[in-house]
Amino acid sequence: MTHPQLRLLSKHYPVEDHTPLHVDVDSTRLWDLVNDEKVHLVLRRPALAELARRHDPDLIDYCEKLLNSEDYEEWLTGISTLSSIGTPEAVDRLILLYAHSLSDERKVVLSAVAKILTAEHVKPFSIMMREIAVPGEIDVTCWTRVAISTLQDVCTRFGIETVIAGQLPLSTENPFSEELCLDDVTLTPER
Repeated sequence: MTHPQLRLLSKHYPVEDHTPLHVDVDSTRLWDLVNDEKVHLVLRRPALAELARRHDPDLIDYCEKLLNSEDYEEWLTGISTLSSIGTPEAVDRLILLYAHSLSDERKVVLSAVAKILTAEHVKPFSIMMREIAVPGEIDVTCWTRVAISTLQDVCTRFGIETVIAGQLPLSTENPFSEELCLDDVTLTPER
């Protein structure tokens, strides 16, 4: 008897090996840039990324402003910044956002959470996984080991076999994430 399958796809992504753009700029100047709305969002993102790397305590509040914006690019920037922060508080906020989002938006939020997921948030993440634990394909590029394992567990409960399609490069940038080697996760190889 053949079980329904969920193929786990991943894309090769180049590992960026360079010094972040604003690493030598003090936080006050970074905040000046971030708050200058005359500067296009594309030019403010590297400052947000640096503040996230520093785990600036005011950044989550700023992300709230971005998430409440009517501008979709600002909303996406808020999500990616929270994901870059990667703290339990940031993950909590992303999970709450997922709960209040529509279908297409949920996919974006789910992907952001999956890239920084730790064991602390497995229970709410497993609830999120119920929507995508269906036969088909899913891109799991940069997901943490915990996220992949959670997806696999949910699929098993629903009688869906998980199948690897390629190698799975997972998130290694976030200090809270765990690096994955394929040997560390029990997945059924593609037939």
